[in-house]
Amino acid sequence: MNFKSLLLGSAAAIVLAGGAQAADLTVAEPVDYVKVCDAFGAGFFYSPGTDTCIKVGGYVEFGTSFGGGDFGGLNSSNNNWGNFYTEVSIQLTASSVTEYGNLTGFIDMRAKTGNSAPGGETLSDYVNASTNSAYVDSAYLELGPIKAGYFTSLFDFGRGYDDTGMFGSDSTTDHIQLTYAVNGFGLSLSVEDQRDRGSFGYFEDQFGNDLGNENIPDIVAAATYSSGIFSAKIAGAYTNSAVDYGTLEGQDGWAIGGGLEIALDNFSAGDRFFVSAAYGDNANSFTGISGGTSVAGAISGFDDDSFATATGSSWSALASYKHVWTPQLWSSLSGGYANFDGSDYFDGYSIDAWRVGFNTAYTPVKGLDLVADVFYTDVDIKDGSLKASGDSWTANLFLKRSW
Repeated sequence: MNFKSLLLGSAAAIVLAGGAQAADLTVAEPVDYVKVCDAFGAGFFYSPGTDTCIKVGGYVEFGTSFGGGDFGGLNSSNNNWGNFYTEVSIQLTASSVTEYGNLTGFIDMRAKTGNSAPGGETLSDYVNASTNSAYVDSAYLELGPIKAGYFTSLFDFGRGYDDTGMFGSDSTTDHIQLTYAVNGFGLSLSVEDQRDRGSFGYFEDQFGNDLGNENIPDIVAAATYSSGIFSAKIAGAYTNSAVDYGTLEGQDGWAIGGGLEIALDNFSAGDRFFVSAAYGDNANSFTGISGGTSVAGAISGFDDDSFATATGSSWSALASYKHVWTPQLWSSLSGGYANFDGSDYFDGYSIDAWRVGFNTAYTPVKGLDLVADVFYTDVDIKDGSLKASGDSWTANLFLKRSW
């Protein structure tokens, strides 16, 4: 074997060895990059390896409140500016297309620190502010026309453009809702948990007599229409929340209301005008005497659940106007009135309340809002020959980063 043959043989051995080692190497799998999903709107992306589209949202809000007056904890000994809070929200949406329609799941988890606002608080507000614990603000699943979970009551119309809101139904309830919509028209029916509106529920006395409510869910039906500059809704509800405090027996009730929003873009781009009204018999949470944005909630020392179950008639109305000064700056002016006639509950008992509010929001950069909200509330209470009246004003300031 000469030198040339030895060199060629060595080179061949090296090539064959290198090929064997290369065959032993693991081949990298293709990277499954996150893909944009545009089937359900902006912000969605495909969950890798699935046909489910995910959207992540939320906000961080820091705020403070101060005010003065006679009601709602605003009195001569509680006018100082000392209420600060921080609220956070994490929102997750998962949607996919099925043969039965779009399948969606939504969760809004929140947590809040700090003290209650001067305008009063609910039990949930008190617990959340005291423990800083997370809670479900809303959550639901939806398949085609069926929607079920904990979300805004079908009866609600919105409380105007003021951040505080005028008196009216403002309730989140556990319910299941069926909706049919075509050509701008919509028909909906929902079965809702009455306890989310303050119902006491069924109970028995020491003799075994049936007392209280019959644990019958609220039944709500609504019709909607949207076309061009108009968007309207009318809703009716049956409820069994009220209790006759003389006999402690449950009483049937009903409510009807409607709302109308008009887009005024021809006047000024982004401007909106909204009006709504509601009337109820033995249905105080549907008109704003009790509930989320309520007269009872604005008066210190008044039990909201007691008014939710009180017999009597009530009604409310509001108007709200939003004006867009620039794409980054807008303001709103709102006013509302609510009345309760409890002559069936207490002889000659009635409540008259009205509220006005002014709101201004500035967005210096996308996703950041600076908001100032000022409102004034006046309440008159009559109990036969006895009369009581009071008023209060409150200012709310907050920064909100949304995504």
